[in-house]
Formats: sequence, structure tokens, C-alpha cells
Amino acid sequence: MFLGIRKKYWWFLISTLTLIGLVAFLNLSPLFAVCEARLTGPFAVKLSDISEEFVTAGENLFRFDPGILAETMLSNEDIENVRFSLSIPDAVTVEVNRFEPAALMLSDKLYGLDRYCRLIPYDSAWDDVNLPVLTGIAGRQLFRAPDDYRAAEVISALVRIKDDMPELYRRIAEIDFSDNVYVSIYLTTGTDRYLACSRDFPSQLVKLDLVDRTVARSDGGCYNLLYDGVVIRQR
Repeated sequence: MFLGIRKKYWWFLISTLTLIGLVAFLNLSPLFAVCEARLTGPFAVKLSDISEEFVTAGENLFRFDPGILAETMLSNEDIENVRFSLSIPDAVTVEVNRFEPAALMLSDKLYGLDRYCRLIPYDSAWDDVNLPVLTGIAGRQLFRAPDDYRAAEVISALVRIKDDMPELYRRIAEIDFSDNVYVSIYLTTGTDRYLACSRDFPSQLVKLDLVDRTVARSDGGCYNLLYDGVVIRQR
């Protein structure tokens, strides 16, 4: 019995000392000295001087504290989120303003809109992704919703459609807000115009999908989706 206890004690002691030695090695070894700080995402170049100030070459990778760097970066009005990752053995990657866009918005320039309808910086990584473009709408302040309240209702519907009907989502080319009553929807499959309102946008998109699949293509026709149980072709 005592022999068994002693063995457990020695195994515990050896394991503890091994763990302490490993932690000390990781924190003190020159093998893990930071050689590079990589910045990715929108505004990365703009923030290079900040990263150089807080990520010191030669600093141990496992003793790097991202808290101060994150706080400094987030004090910049153009930055909404910061993510860090460690690349063993000698690099720190700082990723800024990586968002998942629900749509794009064309105002004074091209922006993204996230699932919460916040204006986000355009990312060149979206160049090859089919995203609906919202036009005829104002808003230039990053990380705030556009001025038109209808945008939030439309974005909420697009998020649902993206999950439930991804093929339809990819076919939506443009949603135009320039009319105060209607929003006009244009598809990648033709030049027809579909009139909808933001209030009941999801059900109107379902009707749009049905019309687009079943009605013969017209050149610039106009379809009103606002009325329950019917689609009206306008001249």
C-alpha cells in the first residue's frame, strides 16, 4: 500500500516538474522570440505603426499580451474588431475588421453591411462573392446603420434567405431604395424589376422566386409583389 502511494507521489512530482520545465522553456527560449507581426484585413497598412509599437521584435511569443494592443487599435474610429493568433514559433498575426457581409451598399463608395445592418469597410476578399447591392440609400458612418430604416428590415430578410434559399440569395443583384414607397429588386437572371416593401420582405422574396422560375422572361417588365396572394405585372 505504501509502495503504491510512493509511486503515485513520485509520478505526481515528476509530472509537476516536467510541466514547470516546459512552461519555463516556452517562456524563455529564444526559439519563440517574435520575428514578425503580420496585419491583415481592411486598414491593415494604416495600423502598421501601432503594431510595431506594441509587438516588440525579440519578445517571447507566449508572453505577448494582446490586451494593450487591442485597446489601442479599438480606440481608432475605423476599427470595430481585432483578432489575434500566434503562429509558432515566431509570428503574431493581427486581423482587423474581418466581417461576414450580408450585402453591399453603394453610396459615396462601396461598403459592406453585416447581419446587424452596420456599415463595414469594403474588403477586397469579397470581390469574387455574389452579394446583393443596396443602392439609392444614404449612410457613410462606419459601424452604424444607414439612415433609411428600411435597410435593417431588408438586411434581416436577406440573412434569412441566405440560410433558407441560398440559390435565390445569389440571384439578387440589386435592391434600389431610391423610391420612398417601394424597394425595387433586380436579379442577375434578367432585367425585370420587382416592386416590394421592406415590411414583409421575406414573403415577397418567396413570390419573386416563384415568378422568376415560372414566368417567361420579359425585357424590363415590372412585377408588383406587395399584394397578398397575387403578383401584378405593371406596364
